[in-house]
Amino acid sequence: MKKIFIMFVMFMLSLSTIAIAEDNETSSNDDSSDSNQEETQNNQETSDSSSGEKEKIREQFKERRKETTAEVREARQNLVSLREAYKTAKENYQVKKQELSQLRNPYTRCLSSETEKCKLKVKETKLKAKEHLINSADLIISKLEELKTKIQSSTDLTEEEVTELTQEIDEQIAKVQEARSTLENINEETSREDIKAAASTIREAWKEVKVHYHKERLKHFGARLRTLIAKAEILGERAQEKVSELNSEELNSLIEEYNTNVENAKEQYNLAKEQWEQETTPTEVDENVRQAQQYFKEANNYLKEARKTLKEIIQKLKENNQEISTVVEEASE
Repeated sequence: MKKIFIMFVMFMLSLSTIAIAEDNETSSNDDSSDSNQEETQNNQETSDSSSGEKEKIREQFKERRKETTAEVREARQNLVSLREAYKTAKENYQVKKQELSQLRNPYTRCLSSETEKCKLKVKETKLKAKEHLINSADLIISKLEELKTKIQSSTDLTEEEVTELTQEIDEQIAKVQEARSTLENINEETSREDIKAAASTIREAWKEVKVHYHKERLKHFGARLRTLIAKAEILGERAQEKVSELNSEELNSLIEEYNTNVENAKEQYNLAKEQWEQETTPTEVDENVRQAQQYFKEANNYLKEARKTLKEIIQKLKENNQEISTVVEEASE
């Protein structure tokens, strides 16, 4: 029994990996040459489907939600309080983790003693372990609730996408809540079998939630990128229409440069999309996220270059008494 509980306490102390909250937004730039070679090959393979992807992105852009809806406004208001709730959950998690860590050495020493003081210390350790596990579950639930509200407040996703993603998150919340209810039954008299089962329940719930959380988070980021690409395409079409009226080799070259950057951004978006759509195990999800973030970063860089080129185009058009609107509210053009 004592040996089993030592393992249980060690497991509690290792649960810092549950801090799904510690979102790592950085990406590695390793193997850039291999990545560039793969991108070139992918560009060739997907050239025939470029038109179809463009129409798909444009259609999803048309169907995206509007800021004026009551649901979006309410979600954005709720997001503030949910961020505070998450902050509180994270603080509680850290406090309980520290308290359990401080009990580790006294608990170990008390295992070989039958004094009343040591018996109380063993019981206290069990209860602190229970509190730490429960706070771990609360931290996960709080982060999932925050992500769900971010999705509900998004104007880059379609209604269908919002419904699908929120349902998936609700399913994950329910699983963690079920695991949490099992933890409530732990007390100083809990058997080793029940302790082991409770620890396993939250651990397995975390493994599954981790995969879904990151996939849904990537989809949310991807929707924003998709919107930016659709807007860039619309602006490019407006500029090209004006440029076609002029006999300017310089402007034609700038348009070509602009379109190339937008197409490259779209390619990176599609590569990121493959990352969140593929089957991923808990052990693979961190690498999966790193790859997707790298594609997001590259896509954003291409869009930045496109914006620079568009400024040049707009300036050149003005010099020729031509101009385009840079306001894109709807993709109905």
